[in-house]
Amino acid sequence: MTKKAATKASRNRRTQARTETQLTPPPTTATVHTLDNGFEVIVQEDHAHPLVNVQVWVRAGSIHEEQWTGAGLAHLVEHMLFKGTANRTPSQITQAIQAQGGQVNAYTSFNRTVYWIDGLAENLGGYIDILADMAINSKFDPDDLAKEKDVIRREMAMDNDDPNSASQHLMQATAFRRHPLRQPIIGHRQVFDQVERQDVVSFVRRHYAPNNCFLVIAGAVDTATALATAKQHFGAWQRQPYAPVMLPEEAPQQGPRVNRASFATELTRVSLGWPIPGDSDHDKPALDVLAFLLGSGRSSRLFRELREKRGVVHSVWAGAWSSAECGLFSVDAECDPPDAEAATKGLREVIEIFKKKGPTTAELDKAVRSTLAGQFRTLATTKGQASTLGHGWLSINSLDYSRLYLEAIRRLTPDRIQEVANRYLRDHVSNLVVVEPEGKAAADGAPKTAIAKRDTVEKLVLPNGLTLLLGRSPRLPLVSMRVSFLAGVLSETDADAGVTQVTAQMLLKGTKTRSADELASILEKRGGGLQAHGDAHRLWFAADVVKGDEIIALDVIADLARNATLPAAQLEQVKKRQIASIREEQEDPLTVAMRSARKHIFAGTPFHRTALGTEASVKNLTVAGAKALLKDHISGANGIVSIFGDIDPAAIRQQVKQTLGTLPKGHRHLADLRDLPHLGRPGAWEHHLEKEQAVLVIGFRTVGLHDADSPVLGLLDEACSDMGSRLFNRIREDLGLAYYVGTQNFMAYGAGAFYFYVGTDPQKLDLAEQEMKNQIADLAKNGLQEDELNRAKITWRSSWLKAQQGNGAMADSLAWDELNGLGHEHFEKLPKLIEAVTPAEVKRVAKKFFNAKDAFVVRVTPKKG
Repeated sequence: MTKKAATKASRNRRTQARTETQLTPPPTTATVHTLDNGFEVIVQEDHAHPLVNVQVWVRAGSIHEEQWTGAGLAHLVEHMLFKGTANRTPSQITQAIQAQGGQVNAYTSFNRTVYWIDGLAENLGGYIDILADMAINSKFDPDDLAKEKDVIRREMAMDNDDPNSASQHLMQATAFRRHPLRQPIIGHRQVFDQVERQDVVSFVRRHYAPNNCFLVIAGAVDTATALATAKQHFGAWQRQPYAPVMLPEEAPQQGPRVNRASFATELTRVSLGWPIPGDSDHDKPALDVLAFLLGSGRSSRLFRELREKRGVVHSVWAGAWSSAECGLFSVDAECDPPDAEAATKGLREVIEIFKKKGPTTAELDKAVRSTLAGQFRTLATTKGQASTLGHGWLSINSLDYSRLYLEAIRRLTPDRIQEVANRYLRDHVSNLVVVEPEGKAAADGAPKTAIAKRDTVEKLVLPNGLTLLLGRSPRLPLVSMRVSFLAGVLSETDADAGVTQVTAQMLLKGTKTRSADELASILEKRGGGLQAHGDAHRLWFAADVVKGDEIIALDVIADLARNATLPAAQLEQVKKRQIASIREEQEDPLTVAMRSARKHIFAGTPFHRTALGTEASVKNLTVAGAKALLKDHISGANGIVSIFGDIDPAAIRQQVKQTLGTLPKGHRHLADLRDLPHLGRPGAWEHHLEKEQAVLVIGFRTVGLHDADSPVLGLLDEACSDMGSRLFNRIREDLGLAYYVGTQNFMAYGAGAFYFYVGTDPQKLDLAEQEMKNQIADLAKNGLQEDELNRAKITWRSSWLKAQQGNGAMADSLAWDELNGLGHEHFEKLPKLIEAVTPAEVKRVAKKFFNAKDAFVVRVTPKKG
């Protein structure tokens, strides 16, 4: 054996030895049972929270449309299953789910359609009843079909307005020539318009059979009871003959392909793709890890080289996606137009270096640990558990798919990854897709709900004024940390707007003791993650780690807080990316409308800006300004440390004292701020974009998060945003005037706003605006009906419970409430506050804020011509 070969063998043995000692995924306790009609029922008992997730999986997606391939027929059927059954109207479906504390939705992919309800375990029977009714008894009313087809046309317009979708669709059409993966899931408009009711019914009869579907239940349920309930509602569904769809085999690619397109965008998207085998192929785990090593996280090869070192991209990532038969490995980058050539060249160069040298043992260890940690995080929620089980059953007919997959990843060696990279990422079978700004290219072608069981949150104020919150949840070996300091929009001026977010990004560019690469990799290689953010109120750090790594995470966060170097050489790249984010917002019609309404509502106050700032303010930011922000805001009296998960509180307390407990005491910002002045004048404004869709936003100034009316406004938002809401049922369902419609309740420090919005066909905008105003006027006059309020309360409770399923979400909630002066116990108090809201209070608050003369109306329409 040569010295080089011996070194490689030793490296592979070390990798195997190290990964064998990693945390192992918990064995599945799920069971599968087949009813007499062939319908399979998978049950996973998890009694950690009083919640359940129920999913109906149909083994039919966009690649199974046969003669209607490219029509989006599977996606259309998904929509139609919400349009009424022989037993329920559309509103009865959504309102019944809402009344039982559930959230319902569905999605269509290439090889599946999944319908799910997430909610309270006590209502499992009601959820199964509704899903069975939808799957078996949907009517496909011709009038509803016509309306829903119009809704999907609006969805197609939204898709056409999204440059990322344009890039994805172009890559599919370039990389696949025969296989239906070349078609977008939503379909092509010209083919879609030819679909008639009989085609929809025929597709359902062909694929929606009990022997082609299965049910997944995960949560606080009893298996025997769940099976009996499933049999009660699905057992009479008649089995039928089913012949699998025969898909055309994709011919081997014989040479490189290039495709370019122009788009109304400020940025360029560059994608490289290579054909790979299907989901169940033995190479798939290695390809997933290869994608992770190249493009997942700040320590990945592509991120470090192209964004951090060369500064030629704003974002970059890699992924390997497949159907059962074949798939695509792709790397994607977003950059400024002048950098497109350098970005493309850089993508190829990084990949070639990887092919020659392969990954290091440390990189592979990081990928294995991160994949395992990611799986743990998925398993933290009932929805994640059900989705994992469903994917495994669909892909390889195994309930143990997750463990088998992770074990395959643990067996990987650097040589195996390098071999896979060389076998698949070959130049002569590459597909290059570039989507550029126009002019740059031409196209080629109600019961009480208990909180989850856990220890009481401990609060401790350190001598330097820093508040420490500790919550112990030993269910999974994971820990989340949030370290927050009051800053953000209220601490900025028009001249330095965006400085909090820019400073947050600069923090990760290195400290006196660690380089940017070390900061990027120190937690990622251990299956964790480190981030720094700025938002409306905060400069904050987030670390999510595997148990045992808390001490390392705290040390890194303290290093960032005390020793960040803020290298001037990196500032221009950070500012460049911030400006790119500002410009990207200007491409989305709804965001443009929301930002315009906000600007006018909060005129003369800090909140007329967003945390991103403006192009002008960001261009003028300096290192001196960032340092001044840190000096003034990173202090004990101005900060909150929130740590939640499988922790040893005593050890954590000691470590926090030794690290963040040494920060200067300083002072608390915004301590007395409770109400910003109302200076904005109501009116109407219109903007024009080169888009197909139109958007309407009607906004009203309200109150901040400390106001006693805030819970009522939260319930109004809940009642008006759900698929069972009056807005959805009237404007979208009854009148067919919109694709999406809803509300957004913004509550901040001393200020708030409530927005009603709708996305629609430009020809229907006037009608949509009039109807929206009618609905708002009715709310202002009559408030919510008692049944609407009760449904809103139940769905709110369900959302409140779901927020407790992840350590990160709990750490966020506790930190946010404490930092903003509400107190960490505010989260526990919320159910009583919400339950106490009466119809009379809702009516009073709606009348108080939703007066027509106080409306800020913004319309975004396509440019004429």
